[in-house]
Amino acid sequence: MLIALDLDGTVWDHPDISSLYPPFRRVTQLKIADSRNTEVNLRPHVRDFLRWANEAGHLLTTLSWNDYDVAYQALRAFEIDTYFHYLAIEPHPRKDKMLYKLLRRIEQERGVRIRPEEIVYIDDRDIHLTEILENIGKVRFIHFGRDVRCFLEIPRIISP
Repeated sequence: MLIALDLDGTVWDHPDISSLYPPFRRVTQLKIADSRNTEVNLRPHVRDFLRWANEAGHLLTTLSWNDYDVAYQALRAFEIDTYFHYLAIEPHPRKDKMLYKLLRRIEQERGVRIRPEEIVYIDDRDIHLTEILENIGKVRFIHFGRDVRCFLEIPRIISP
């Protein structure tokens, strides 16, 4: 299974990490701050979820409309970058195109064709869902903040 995670508002509480000014510094295990002291909080239990997904053999990717360098620096500052097999982070809103490109890459690199029903897409907003459903297929969508309020709930939902 491929698990695609949005970053802004989902993995962390900030609505637009690209608007911040790296470098980031670690404040606590769940908090970083940029060079202007704007703080960003990691959602509770994200690390537990990422660890579970890796141990369960799932592929993990980000699926984020952001400046790659800024988002990557935030992932590194939180020390969660190594949990992801792929980082789909591009400065445009077309998450369907990001996902399509990623699926082709996985097929080329791993020789595995992932079908839409084998994809779980987790985001705090559903604004990209129509394009994903139309252009990728019937992925499973988990609306963070509505379907689940905590990352600890997700394994129970997606595990058979």
